[in-house]
Amino acid sequence: MRLRPIERSDADAIFHTYAGKALPTRFMPFPTHRDTADSLAFSMRCEDCWASGAAFPWAVMETASGRFLGSLELKLTPPKASIGYILGDAFWGRGFASEAASAVVAWAIAQPAIHRVWATCHPGNAGSAAVLRKAGLRYESTVANWEARPQLGEVAGASDIYALLKPTA
Repeated sequence: MRLRPIERSDADAIFHTYAGKALPTRFMPFPTHRDTADSLAFSMRCEDCWASGAAFPWAVMETASGRFLGSLELKLTPPKASIGYILGDAFWGRGFASEAASAVVAWAIAQPAIHRVWATCHPGNAGSAAVLRKAGLRYESTVANWEARPQLGEVAGASDIYALLKPTA
C-alpha cells in the first residue's frame, strides 16, 4: 500500500471504488455520490485542501497493481490531529486500512506540536473500530448527536471516539 495526494483525475476511481456505492458509504457523513461529478467535486476539494494546508487527503493505492483502494484524510489542528478513511468494500479485511491508518497516525503523533490523534466511527461499525485499535487508538467514549449519516437517516447520530495520546514527560 502507498499513499499519494488525491487528484481530480481520481474522480472516476473514487466514484466506482466507494463513493458511488451504498455499502462503503453506509456509515459516512456524506451522501453516496450520484455520479462522477460529485466525485470530481470531492477530488477538487482535496486538491484545494493540499494547496491551503487545511487537510491532507490521500489516495490509498495498492503498490503491486497500482489500484485505487480508497481515501484517508489527515487534519492537523495542533495540539491535535484527526483522521478519517474509507476504502472500497472489495478491499475490506485485507489490512489496507489498518496499514494506511497506522502509518498516518504514527507520523502525526511524532510531530512535536501534536499531542493527540483522534478519529470517530459509528458505534455499529466494528470493522472501522478494529482499524482504529490496530492503528494504536483507544476507545474513549460514545458521544450523542455527533455526526449526520444520510444513508442511515441520522441527522445527528452517535459516534465512538478513539484517540492516541502522546506520553507526557
